[in-house]
Amino acid sequence: MGAVPVLYWIALGLVLVLALLAVHLRDLLKGALALAVMSAVLAAIFFHLGAPWAAMFELSVCAGFITVLFLAVIALTEAREQNNE
Repeated sequence: MGAVPVLYWIALGLVLVLALLAVHLRDLLKGALALAVMSAVLAAIFFHLGAPWAAMFELSVCAGFITVLFLAVIALTEAREQNNE
């Protein structure tokens, strides 16, 4: 067993842990950041498996656009909650 399969299994385990963290964290900001890091690791796995287009799509859309959208919604929601108090 070489170094590449070991790193591959570590990356898959990291994706699994980050996905579970994104679902179970109570803080929305930490959950969105865990989802962004998970998408970046998943893009690296896609690139390693020989799918650079899928990797770039995952990195740009999921880790980029979706994360920025989540963070903007979280910021607007928290600002609205502070104004209501």
